[in-house]
Amino acid sequence: MSAVKTPGADPLDAWVVRGAEPGVAPDATEGLRALLNTDDRFHSVDRLRGSGPAALVEARDALRGYLGGDAAALGELAARYPLVLAAAAPSGDPAPGDPAGGGLALVPAPGSDPEAALVAGVLAALHRAVAAGDWARLKACANPDCQWVYHDGSRNRSGRWCSMDECGDVMKARAYRRRARSGPASA
Repeated sequence: MSAVKTPGADPLDAWVVRGAEPGVAPDATEGLRALLNTDDRFHSVDRLRGSGPAALVEARDALRGYLGGDAAALGELAARYPLVLAAAAPSGDPAPGDPAGGGLALVPAPGSDPEAALVAGVLAALHRAVAAGDWARLKACANPDCQWVYHDGSRNRSGRWCSMDECGDVMKARAYRRRARSGPASA
């Protein structure tokens, strides 16, 4: 799978589909959410493995581990794909990779091959998402058959399922059947 590159476009867009429901994230984090969902566990389809860059598959799997609380693989990945600090040009043009226009941004190290630059760009996007507080709102669906990554937009961050209409109903029905099979609770 490949796409025609347009100047200024995110190179990740060649491999992900942004805006796939449910649980669309804010723009800055949507690319990461879309990357995580290229491994569609509910439908047993991995849109990257075999067709995407191996380093991007590794980055996606490390991000999924990090989402679940395991930072080891992400740390190893970050050590191999360095980022450097880029400053805004004296002309006042924003730094490359600085969507907020604050003057500084983490960008792939100069001289990185395209695949390394792609992974380093994913790591830079992760840094921006964590700094903005958006990463903490990304969750994997609590349905073990699904694991779709969604943006929890609830006020108290208590969302458990990617969609109440699909996974929420299934999981609540499973819990009800489990309780019904175990019989009435002893008083």
